Amino acid sequence: MIKIRDLTFEYFDRDEEGNLTEMVNAIRGINFDADEGEFIVVAGVNGSGKSTFAKILNRLLLPIEGTVLIGGLDAMQEGNIIPIRKMVGMVFQNPDDQLIGSVVEEDVAFGAENIGVPHKELVKRVEDALAQVGLAASMRIEELSGGGKQKVAIAGVLAMKPRCIVLDEATSMLDPKSRRDVLQLMKELQKQGITIILITHLMEELLLADRIYVMHQGRLAMKGSREAIFTQPEKLREFGLELPMTVQLAHALAKCGCVRTKDLFSLETIADRIYKEHPYAFLKEKTMEPAPAGKKVKASAQAVVFQQVNLSYGEKPILTDVSCSIEKGSYTAIIGPSGAGKTTMLQMIPALISPTDGSIYVDGVEVTDASADITALRKKIGFIFQYPEQQLFAKNVYEDVVFGPRNVGISEVEAEKRAYEAIQFVGLPQDVYDLPMDKLSGGQKRRVALAGVIAMQPDYLILDEPLAGLDPVGKKKMLEILRALHRDAGITVVVVSHDADAVVEDAEQVLYLKDGRIVEQGAPADIFYRLWLREMEHVTRDDPSGLTGGQTLEKNAGQPAAGQTGDENAGQLVSGQTGDRSTRKSAGEVLSEALCELPVCMQLLIRLRMMGLPVSCKHTLPAETVQAIADAVGR
Repeated sequence: MIKIRDLTFEYFDRDEEGNLTEMVNAIRGINFDADEGEFIVVAGVNGSGKSTFAKILNRLLLPIEGTVLIGGLDAMQEGNIIPIRKMVGMVFQNPDDQLIGSVVEEDVAFGAENIGVPHKELVKRVEDALAQVGLAASMRIEELSGGGKQKVAIAGVLAMKPRCIVLDEATSMLDPKSRRDVLQLMKELQKQGITIILITHLMEELLLADRIYVMHQGRLAMKGSREAIFTQPEKLREFGLELPMTVQLAHALAKCGCVRTKDLFSLETIADRIYKEHPYAFLKEKTMEPAPAGKKVKASAQAVVFQQVNLSYGEKPILTDVSCSIEKGSYTAIIGPSGAGKTTMLQMIPALISPTDGSIYVDGVEVTDASADITALRKKIGFIFQYPEQQLFAKNVYEDVVFGPRNVGISEVEAEKRAYEAIQFVGLPQDVYDLPMDKLSGGQKRRVALAGVIAMQPDYLILDEPLAGLDPVGKKKMLEILRALHRDAGITVVVVSHDADAVVEDAEQVLYLKDGRIVEQGAPADIFYRLWLREMEHVTRDDPSGLTGGQTLEKNAGQPAAGQTGDENAGQLVSGQTGDRSTRKSAGEVLSEALCELPVCMQLLIRLRMMGLPVSCKHTLPAETVQAIADAVGR
């Protein structure tokens, strides 16, 4: 399908007069192959050249040197541009860069219409594409969440029926269930012979690959199968990457003797292996831990308080009866599916959006009161948007960071001091001070936006998806910065995040929002476990053999039958799906769907507990999870 040899691409920067100022070697000497129906993952840190490489595959960029053959067509030939773009569909990280219509249906139809698909066929393609991503044709683009917009972009590519789909960080803004749905869809398309090339920073997504390519500083640093790549964790770390959490658990369990092999690439196979090697440790009578009791939160004057907040756009409810408290000095995470109202809730705190009714207080001041001093309020609240690069506007890094302090009436000397300290605090080198924004990577732009907020010395720091799109190095650095701000500076941190593992590591309180309502709130481990029980109750509502907290399972529950994984069997028992699989979700799908919002460690523990291993499900960190399993099997 794709054959690339000795690929080189260079960026040329020019000044306002057109003089050449810099030449950047974005890609150097890459050889790459993708066969028909292959699933390839391309990984690498920000600035490694991945996105440039993706655009060359779609002929959005023309290489300087090398051979690029797409479906047998030479990409260097001008006459092959349109045929290549018909063959290779591209989905970008930020859907706003790709959407042009006002209504979902017209946007999805745009690409297929422009390659000459007849009207009757076009209608059918749009209907099929929307069904695959789960969107309604009449929905307005402006009313969709970031995840919803990404689904529209994917549907637009599907309607073009390409032979190859390239996803450039296209899952980074999706909630866990939407991400799982998209990736499952890609695996189904692969079975139909479509080549999938997934560019990602999410290391768990490497587990899907037939072949992995690792890029570093524009070069191909590693390539091979999962088995080959994951045996070299030190080399991955050298290039700024890390093993997926699933693989980390497999390696740790192998090291302590719980399993005999570390080549296990899914939680299902890990659980199945533990059962096969330690069947004596699994009980015949199986119970789940009861749901932890919820605790009422007492609101104080020094806090952010929502009291019966509602918001509607016309007849469409966005938030419904939202009541909660975020204590000053706390670290709170707001989680939930795309479109649940999380971003809207954040934007109400600094009064960027006003509720239809209800009250919001910050440090005792009612921000919804027309007489409130909103300027004073916003001085104490730092806000980082979902796409922070969109809030950068100055000519260089320093000017952007110093802008805020300069405009709140403090001296120039103090403003400069704050700017330099903030830039240093977020870990940016001194040589970036004079750099224009277009010279920065996505991770660097995010840190510049954060530095600009820190320079204002806020009491509250609000961040909308601060980890999305960051490579493992950038994610680790961002988490370290937020911990330091919370722990050392005493700043109240409120984040919206789809990263369950990051949430349980740092948050003290979690609010789970769904359909505009707060469904759960409390300590992270308790919340995620209650969400699991709630999900299973929903799945098994009409099934008398369903599983609820503390309920005993059937005697043979969870023990794998011949030729069957523990995952499939557990799913059958919980879902009651023993009938026609053509009209019902498979057992494994039911279980995986119910688990996918949880931290990886908790997912494994729940699987094992369902199979009869007497282990607590509420561990969320790798070391304590492995120790709990080792204790349960007597290792």
